[in-house]
Amino acid sequence: MTPSIPTDVQLFNFVDDLEASLGFDPGSRYDCDNIILCGVGGSAVSSDFATDCCLVDSVKPIRLIKYPDLPSWASDRTLAVISSYSGNTAETLEMYRQAKSKGCAVVAITSGGALKEEAVRGGDELVMLPEGMHPRHAIGYMIGYTLAVIHAAGGPDLSDAIRGFIPSLRRYRDGTVLGDGGLASDLAREYLGSVPVICSDSSMRSVAFRWKTQINENSKYVAFCDSEPTFSINDLRAWASSDHGECVLTFLVGCDDRMCVGTGTMESAIRELQSSGVRMRVIRLGGSSTLENMFRAIILGDYVSVDMANLRGMDPAEVRPVMQMKEKLAGRRH
Repeated sequence: MTPSIPTDVQLFNFVDDLEASLGFDPGSRYDCDNIILCGVGGSAVSSDFATDCCLVDSVKPIRLIKYPDLPSWASDRTLAVISSYSGNTAETLEMYRQAKSKGCAVVAITSGGALKEEAVRGGDELVMLPEGMHPRHAIGYMIGYTLAVIHAAGGPDLSDAIRGFIPSLRRYRDGTVLGDGGLASDLAREYLGSVPVICSDSSMRSVAFRWKTQINENSKYVAFCDSEPTFSINDLRAWASSDHGECVLTFLVGCDDRMCVGTGTMESAIRELQSSGVRMRVIRLGGSSTLENMFRAIILGDYVSVDMANLRGMDPAEVRPVMQMKEKLAGRRH
């Protein structure tokens, strides 16, 4: 189904969507020992991001599951959060059914489809998303709703911290990302004709992956990602001593706090590569915390990917190859 809300409007509304979802109350409290966040593709991005957001403060294990088979330890002491924007993703529906068979408490996050129907029949908590959006651009709502469910299951409450920097996110979007000579359009032009390689510290691993997939799907363009400390341990020497002239190595640099202690390692890698002449861009996100920098980076990366698509004359909402692959996989299951 073609999204009815234009892509540029969906991007601009990300901060508003996030702010609106922060007030969400699931209406239930979940007594569980662990939490699994289940989804694939664009609908899994919010779960991946939420897992990173909660890593330091959560006293309960939170695990992202992107494959149809749930872990053997999932049980009636597990909360399964099943996310599918369309509600018709075959892999996600299989995860829902396995969660039910294992006795998990289930929360379904969707805009409709078969997942909504099964959740209603199963008497599960149902969180409804607005219709007319592209799944990967419904991330503002999905992050807020997922974090609210995690909090209701005994996880950390991040809503006040996020509300505190909402005005800063709007200023960053309007002034740095979209302002005169905006950073997004600057990066988009540099990436065309090259291969973007996005690198972050471990706290923003999910964000670097978001950049990669948004460039892949919106821009229909090749990109890769990596994160510290793996980059410095495994790849730094190769980058410093090899010719990667076709690549633009991009560092997303935040700040050290309780969520992140890897900025120094990032800066060391940057200095090492600067002396070797590697082609790279260093993006200093400038937020007041790692949590704010994660959201700033999502805003920037999403706009970069759409600007690249526009420069290439591509429709960022068009996903025909992905749909063709899903149809083939569905045919094999039958």
